[in-house]
Amino acid sequence: NVQAKARRPLLELAARYHRPSMAILFELPPQVCKERNRQRLDRVVGDFVVDRQHAQAPVSEGVLSHEGFDHVIVLHSVEEADAFGMPSHPSPTLWRDRAGSFDVIGDLHGCCDELLSLLRIMGYKVENPSSLIPHITAPEGRTAVFVGDFTDRGPDNVRTLLVVMAMVRSGAALTVLGNHDDKLLRALQGAPVKISNGLDHTLQELNAAGEEMQALVREFLDELPSHLVLDGGNLVVAHAGLPQDLHGIDSPRARDVALFGSPTGQRDDFGLKVLADWAHAYEGDAVVVWGHLPIAEAAWVGNTINIDTGCVHGGSLTALRYPERELVSVSAARVYSIPIKPL
Repeated sequence: NVQAKARRPLLELAARYHRPSMAILFELPPQVCKERNRQRLDRVVGDFVVDRQHAQAPVSEGVLSHEGFDHVIVLHSVEEADAFGMPSHPSPTLWRDRAGSFDVIGDLHGCCDELLSLLRIMGYKVENPSSLIPHITAPEGRTAVFVGDFTDRGPDNVRTLLVVMAMVRSGAALTVLGNHDDKLLRALQGAPVKISNGLDHTLQELNAAGEEMQALVREFLDELPSHLVLDGGNLVVAHAGLPQDLHGIDSPRARDVALFGSPTGQRDDFGLKVLADWAHAYEGDAVVVWGHLPIAEAAWVGNTINIDTGCVHGGSLTALRYPERELVSVSAARVYSIPIKPL
């Protein structure tokens, strides 16, 4: 695999099956490679072969990234190579066999009071509701599932994060990553991002909360999957929805579609990106619950349902109870952010 033409079929295979591609580059001295070659029990090659492969190897990780590899790892020493372990990513299918009943909750955007009210209505026990982190216990046999977008635009961004993090940690909830959460994560990692759509308020709250809190949020968000496959594959939760061929797939394309949707390249009359209408084309058996695009009222489109009913924009916070297919909502206390496009 030291030649680009030998790597190309591997990249094509990964793309065909929507799988991530990873290249591991061993930048080790030729003499070390020759010594390791002589220790092989199966097939030992001549030193000239090692020299030739060393000369043909990519000169930098930039070359491999340019070829299209999603992840490039460079090991610079024997010590690094010996200590290396394959990195793990949060798998969408980690909870595939998790059966039971789920309460899938729409986009929060810092609306913590409405979240606590909705949880109470659905039978969750909320202790010390006025504290920074109320203790929340799920009804027996039920689990909350968040569709992402915990922060931005609303009044209680840090508190909302703390509640979600505590529920996930205790086992009362599962969650996927939303596009706002992804942007917050990148900002906390030091990446250049456009501070817009309420992110400035979230960052101000986190700056006031201190570096330890920022580190906890960064670690939490970095561990979240792009989507979840639950109940043996009968329930899929993705922030922006997900076509059937990407269910359970852990790849950059699946992640992009799950978080952002599939832009058509067009803009609507409000200047917003037009996304492909995957829901009307969906013919899968799994129920797909999503959010991302605020609407006035949740409604089924085939086996899919968007439950982002614009709480932060003065609408409501909605949950879908599964498998009952029952919708539960609480009205927003007020309009926290005026939407660009009316609900």
